[in-house]
Amino acid sequence: MTRLFDHIRPLLVGIAISAMFLTLGYAPALADKAKKAASAKTVTAKERSAKAAATYASPINGAVSTTIRALGNQRTPGSTTKQTSKLNVGADTSRKDNKFIFARAASDVFTTRVELAEDQGSVDIGIYNMLGKKVMDVHKGYAFRGQHDYTQPIPDLPEGVYICIMQGSDFRKAEKFFFSR
Repeated sequence: MTRLFDHIRPLLVGIAISAMFLTLGYAPALADKAKKAASAKTVTAKERSAKAAATYASPINGAVSTTIRALGNQRTPGSTTKQTSKLNVGADTSRKDNKFIFARAASDVFTTRVELAEDQGSVDIGIYNMLGKKVMDVHKGYAFRGQHDYTQPIPDLPEGVYICIMQGSDFRKAEKFFFSR
């Protein structure tokens, strides 16, 4: 019997602690509702948060009661909710960045596809080892905006992890890839 109790003891302790937290966290929430019903004064959000900080001495009590309040305030499936949308004033939502579509090495050929947002006077795409040393150049020169595919034969490149770095006049992007024969 004692062996069974030893196996169940952690479960019982967990249940007891959970019940204690729920009780301590739920009581202040009920007290707030009772006080709110008795008074007709409107309380601002700032006053509510200050009162909550003073009422809930420990962060656990505050977290538990906030969770209980949130669960109690959930809407029923048939009710309607007001949808709000966030508008970023002054943010450029149509901005495109320079990026790698992919970078991969297969059968002794390295292939990368990049997308440039605007024409670049000087673009340098190279393969670097994990120590940061440039192993080989893939492309160096002018590039128009849009998608471009670049290939480079890599017969002498040993197996391993490499980084393909694309650098322009005002940007630098990196993509890690693995080469295995």
